[in-house]
Amino acid sequence: MPPNPSTALARVVVDELVRNGVGRFVIAPGSRSAALALAAVDQAAAVTVMIDERSAGFFAVGLSRATKTPTAVIVTSGTAVANLYPAVVEADLDGIPLIVLSADRPPELRHAGANQTIDQIAMFGSRVRWFSEMGVAEDRPGSNSYWRACVCHAVASAAGREGGPGPVHVNLAFREPLVPFSDDGRNTADPFRHPVEGRPGRRPWTATRPPTPAVRDDPLASERVLVLAGAGAPPQAVERALSGGWVVAAEPQSGARLPGVITTAHHLASHPAAEALLPEVVIKLGRPGLSRPLQVFAARAERAITVAPPWAWFDADRTSEAIVEQMPAPASVPGAWRDVWADLERIARSALDGFLDTQTGVSEPRTARDVARAVPPGGVLVAGSSMPIRDLDMFMAARPLAVVANRGASGIDGFISTALGVAAGGGRPTVALAGDLSVLHDQNGFLAEPRADMVLVMVNNDGGGIFSFLPQAQVPRDFERVFGTPHGRSFERLAGLHSLAYELIDDPGRLEPAVAEAGPGITLIEVRTERGANVGVHRAATAAVHAALDRA
Repeated sequence: MPPNPSTALARVVVDELVRNGVGRFVIAPGSRSAALALAAVDQAAAVTVMIDERSAGFFAVGLSRATKTPTAVIVTSGTAVANLYPAVVEADLDGIPLIVLSADRPPELRHAGANQTIDQIAMFGSRVRWFSEMGVAEDRPGSNSYWRACVCHAVASAAGREGGPGPVHVNLAFREPLVPFSDDGRNTADPFRHPVEGRPGRRPWTATRPPTPAVRDDPLASERVLVLAGAGAPPQAVERALSGGWVVAAEPQSGARLPGVITTAHHLASHPAAEALLPEVVIKLGRPGLSRPLQVFAARAERAITVAPPWAWFDADRTSEAIVEQMPAPASVPGAWRDVWADLERIARSALDGFLDTQTGVSEPRTARDVARAVPPGGVLVAGSSMPIRDLDMFMAARPLAVVANRGASGIDGFISTALGVAAGGGRPTVALAGDLSVLHDQNGFLAEPRADMVLVMVNNDGGGIFSFLPQAQVPRDFERVFGTPHGRSFERLAGLHSLAYELIDDPGRLEPAVAEAGPGITLIEVRTERGANVGVHRAATAAVHAALDRA
């Protein structure tokens, strides 16, 4: 018999979540959410506590990315809930199953100037797949079945039963006492006397069926087919395209940069030889779009088809004639055209690696290539959303490697928390690659307890390096103050503050051994570069590829 209604509600919600396979909870401390937090600690398989709610949200996103299952995040009332908005946006746009459990004040305290009380009803709007205001816990017949059915609905919606995987929001109002006593010294309540048990055998209260499998589309009768694999591209679809004789250019976060795919498309697309590579049909798997030259090149195809889940509409350049659920099967096997692609890829890859290997100092392109190469077998690479993921796209060689990036909204916020969530949830060696601003923006993520093992390689160019590639760089008077944003912070001191192992790399040959030698805990490896010089290195790398193509 729970000692009060708030404790009953919290215990039932957590119990039913666990019965539905949600075993991981991320908690941000707070008073109004006390009943939920205590229930999670008592009943959940794994609990992580984060001081910062924004970090908590992104840590949960990282866990869900790693486990492919919903993660629950618990926050107290007021602005604590609002701080989850960036993570909810990311989960929405990238189809990440996330369950937000927000504690709230009861109705009698709302709209009356009560402390830490805001309007939390449907505060995430259309960003969530489903919202429920469960109401205040009351000792009434039927409360248990209502609460458990709501939880089952939330889990099913987060997992994709209605509109594809994504975030859901359950708002729970609690009256005091918030701790498991009938009298907490300030407030009293009668014990909750009605049944709170779930189904026998730890079964969910309401079982749901998975979505119906999609029907394969008709075979595609075309020989010059270029497949662009982006985030969310099924690796098996890439393998089918390769075996069918199609050309595949795979972005890193597709997880499908397999042997046989094109890794140098960014550099090839801007060379005159690319005229011989123009496809008749472009098939977009998932959501590609990292390389502007490649997107401009691909947009010249006669036809475009997008392959995406039924809940997604991925067609940013508005070129697709159809959005289908499964990739069409090859109707014929091309020969000469694919051979031209393979020859130019071989030339470009050799030129690119040769250029990077002859660099005497550290550089951002070589750092990206070498970090991807240094991830242990079976490990995962978490990439920052600004230059790191683009550098991986431009310089990473073919390798079957899981790459995670928050490219749903492409923000730099929450990077450390996401990476640590991936490390905690995946049980695999985790290496992260980020810029200095991403690390500064989410350094509260290092406060996660318990702390997972991770190697973080940070490129420090003292500001926002991507802006040096953009037209803003042509406004020199205000560029540094408004866009470059130099900070001058010492990351060795930051590492000391958070008890991280630290190493500064100034020899490019030292980076891969440093990743391999990192011990338990979090290791911060810093690579210092200069933003202006970095632009020159990128342009010189592409020039080296073009020169090799000219000679060939």
